[in-house]
Amino acid sequence: MEHTKGQGVTSKDAIGVGVNNVESTCESCLPDCLFMALELEARDKFAIANLARLFGEHSYYFDCKRKQGLDIVFSRYEDDQYFRFEQAMISGYVGDKLKALYGLQVRSHAFTHQHIFDQSLLAMLAKKERVICEFSAKHVPYRVEDYHKHYGYHIVTFKSHDTQRRSFIVDDAQKRDVDISWEDYQASFQDVLAHEGVVRIYQLEQIGPTRPLNIDWALKQVDQNIAGLASGTPHVGTSAMAEFLDYIGCLDQLSRPYVIPGVWVFSLQRASTLNWLLALQQDLSAPKLKQLCSPLVDALPELTKGWKEVELLMRLSCRSKSVTGNQVYQRILQLCETERTLIPTWLQLQTWLQGQRMRS
Repeated sequence: MEHTKGQGVTSKDAIGVGVNNVESTCESCLPDCLFMALELEARDKFAIANLARLFGEHSYYFDCKRKQGLDIVFSRYEDDQYFRFEQAMISGYVGDKLKALYGLQVRSHAFTHQHIFDQSLLAMLAKKERVICEFSAKHVPYRVEDYHKHYGYHIVTFKSHDTQRRSFIVDDAQKRDVDISWEDYQASFQDVLAHEGVVRIYQLEQIGPTRPLNIDWALKQVDQNIAGLASGTPHVGTSAMAEFLDYIGCLDQLSRPYVIPGVWVFSLQRASTLNWLLALQQDLSAPKLKQLCSPLVDALPELTKGWKEVELLMRLSCRSKSVTGNQVYQRILQLCETERTLIPTWLQLQTWLQGQRMRS
């Protein structure tokens, strides 16, 4: 799986793609547009309040090898086991955790022919079913920076079809009740098919009970975070931060504005990690744990706010001279310095969890 797959809007050719500056109405901060849709589905269909125990990530990944113009990948780190399909089921680290902690599994149905997809979608909508589906951000009208310009892998939830107007009403990660014309719907199918090879519909199934976080799952998450932050591997963690800062430092010297695809994920990742830490403290209920988590719980809200600010500053730098590339660079530099200071806290949390596992 590619590092950008399933993380929301990503683009091979675009400058300035990502989450637009709109107010989210979906009440989810999961750092993945598919799992945002699944969280809302779990809430509506199975009365599961949230999937806060699913994502506690803290990581960086950088790759400028695929850049075209200013298009580079600076986002979260995922290894090969993070997310995959096995017999049409979502599997790997996230899929296994979803099943273990929430008793949920995700089944996918892949389509390569438009007319078969049309029949399946319309039949499900006729039965009043919500349909989670792969879509192209190029054909989501409110995403003005991408609309009819740039392909972006995305997820929407179809809710209804208006036969007279030949249009659909969908929800996505940032906005509810978005109107999609028949023309955009069909063009999106062909766009996703051309880039991904298939177009998938996802269905959420409940196969077991919800469970609290245990030591093993908590330790797996913390181990993953340390691998994604403190790794000496090129393009990952602190190496990714240094490489990225060097790269945008060169852009700053050229006085060129830039918007980096992938940066949007950090504000959501930091917010979801905060929720995960609060759930961890609730489930394990140890005074020492609360003390260990305190530096992260204090810092993550400011990091969430800071990365949102970076998104806005980058767009303003491209649209007006009121914000310079240097201002963007300095803000990112401050955030990366704060991120580095949190690595020892993750290491201390890892040591404590390892000790708790040995005692159990």
